[in-house]
Amino acid sequence: MLVMTMSIHDILDKKVPSGSLVNLQGKVGQILPAFALGDLAYERFVLEDDTGKLTVIAPSSPRYILPGDKIKVEGRVRPCPYALSVSCLETTFDDIKILEWKWIDPRFRQEIDKKGEFSVNALLQITEFDNEVLRGVIETDLDPLKMRSKLEENASSGKGISYLVDTLAAMTMYSIFLRDLNAAKTVKEVLYMSESINVPKEEKRVLEVLGRMVDSLVSREGLAPYVQPPETTKGIVERYPIASKDEVSTLPHLASLANDLLNEVKGGKKEFILIEVASNDQLAEARRLAEIVAGATGAKLYYMSYSSISSTRGIADVLSDLKTIPSGLEGGKVVFYLEGLEMLVPSERALEMMKVPPEGVQGMKVLKAEVLKAMEEILGKAWVIAATTSKMMLDENLVEKASKVVSGSAGASISSESQGYTM
Repeated sequence: MLVMTMSIHDILDKKVPSGSLVNLQGKVGQILPAFALGDLAYERFVLEDDTGKLTVIAPSSPRYILPGDKIKVEGRVRPCPYALSVSCLETTFDDIKILEWKWIDPRFRQEIDKKGEFSVNALLQITEFDNEVLRGVIETDLDPLKMRSKLEENASSGKGISYLVDTLAAMTMYSIFLRDLNAAKTVKEVLYMSESINVPKEEKRVLEVLGRMVDSLVSREGLAPYVQPPETTKGIVERYPIASKDEVSTLPHLASLANDLLNEVKGGKKEFILIEVASNDQLAEARRLAEIVAGATGAKLYYMSYSSISSTRGIADVLSDLKTIPSGLEGGKVVFYLEGLEMLVPSERALEMMKVPPEGVQGMKVLKAEVLKAMEEILGKAWVIAATTSKMMLDENLVEKASKVVSGSAGASISSESQGYTM
């Protein structure tokens, strides 16, 4: 059968009858929402060339295309099923050949479609800002800690954050439309951890709206206990986790460190460990490390998460706890797990990145002095594990007190005076 090669304008101008088999070549624009046609699910995208734009429809498949792909496609001209007065091109993903790509190598798309709790393909169907969202996906993997870090980095350096806000908006729509509780939890984690970042007013308002949207969903459906992370309790939480030494094997990078800490807790030797984490998975492993060490040794665990200090009230609660807890640490085994110390005892570099106004610098210095004083007392009475994005973000007076600084990605020591931890 003869397959005609033509431009999109030829089809839009009705120069070919419905049912004609044609070849088109162009660039993929926007990914549109999927739709159902009888028992079949169809996906849609916009194909563009120099002459116009045309919607392409194809039965759903594990394969997918992305905005920016230059493709050659063979398909049949037909009225769009959902708008009969408009022409579409119906094809299959087997009849689409990717000539050039922009964002993700086609060879790896199926295996990396899942980013955290999100399907990249489904995420793009929900939003109009496909290229902005894809940039956010590539830079952060939709990992909450990476997203917070990128927001802070861009905001502090004056780079634009609108594409990251667009990505968060798409993630919010995804969790609402698909009623995905784990996706909603990820959005809430990013919003919690980002509350203290100094972002432009316009973006700040959008982030606040996104927070209300997710909260509205979960409160209306009575799902708040499932999507609110357990660490949203204010202040420092006192816990008594249950764990066994055998669970150390579940730590992919920090197992050797955990074994050493178990021996040191049993032997009574106090340690202060800094763990540099660069992703939410590494943060989760640091948290689990603290739980296993405390649980396997019968120690009390004090737990301070990033979200505990995401507001002025939260910081006040934490500071109050840091001042009062040390007096009750005499005797017994205690593990202290801390996150976000870079916000309480920031280095000069961190202060510059935060862009603290002159009137706030003195207040930050007072807060830092109080926290450092409290940490002095705690370090002599408990085993302390602190997760941080980078030791360079912490006041050097605190970093100098660490017995080990460990990479959360490699499980290896990154301080010259300490021994390495490797798997």
